Amino acid sequence: MDNPKTYILVLIGSIALLLLLLWGSPTSEKTLSATVISNTLTQSLDGQRRYLTIDALDIEQQRVAVPITTDCAIGSTATFRQATSSTFEPSLSFVSCN
Repeated sequence: MDNPKTYILVLIGSIALLLLLLWGSPTSEKTLSATVISNTLTQSLDGQRRYLTIDALDIEQQRVAVPITTDCAIGSTATFRQATSSTFEPSLSFVSCN
């Protein structure tokens, strides 16, 4: 096993296997509606950020980053797209506010 070619081939094979596992995992999306608990606009040196704190049956309370132009009233219903993957934690992306 003092042959460097063997080590390189094993390394390349391991990387290829890891990429196939990550790339081949099934991803699905579902729509999620949640009630807006708070709407927070923060100011920092690199700009502004807006966060909604939402409450839904599936995910409990969670803070989600939304576009700065989004202005959802407290108590309104916000719609999100939830991408689920077997590899990573589900993530929410903002769709609309009613």
